[in-house]
This record gives sequence, C-alpha cells and structure tokens, in this order.
Amino acid sequence: MTRKNYYKNTVKNVIRILNLLKKSGQDGELVTISKISKLTGLHKWTVSRTIDLYMSPYVEIMIPEGFEDVGLKIKFVKLKDPDIKKEQVLRFLKLRSLTF
Repeated sequence: MTRKNYYKNTVKNVIRILNLLKKSGQDGELVTISKISKLTGLHKWTVSRTIDLYMSPYVEIMIPEGFEDVGLKIKFVKLKDPDIKKEQVLRFLKLRSLTF
C-alpha cells in the first residue's frame, strides 16, 4: 500500500486552481487568493496552502507592501507560464509524492 503525502482532494484542487489561473492569465489579470477561493468554491486557507505547497514552481506570488501595516494580507497570484499543460503539473505532483 502506497501512502500519498497530500490530502485526497489535493490533485483536484490543484487542477481547479490551475484552470482558473490559466483563464485569468489569458486576460492578463492578477488574481487574489480571495477571488480564487470564491470562483473555485474552495476555502481561502485551502487555496493559499495548495498554492504555497504544491504550485510554487508554477506561480508568481506578489504581496504588496503597505497593506500589512493596516492589517491586510493580500496575495496576488499569476502563472509564470500561462501555456503550461495540466500533464506537467500532474507529473510534478506524482514525482513529489514519490520523493517525500
């Protein structure tokens, strides 16, 4: 029996987030964690954690300065390569689960 090092829905969540980021990348739009959460139906914590842990090689995260001074933590997310294929991301997740 092989054990996966991620939650059971992680792959589905990564694909949902990836599809949304690809769509917004074609429009040239930066997307916040809150907007991704709202459009995918996932919790903000789940979106943030999934992006940080499983999608970091494929995304750019921008945290504007000044907002934290007033108590806001905002992350803008966009794909490094909007033409990335789902198969590449799935292959990375599979390899990652084998090495940990």
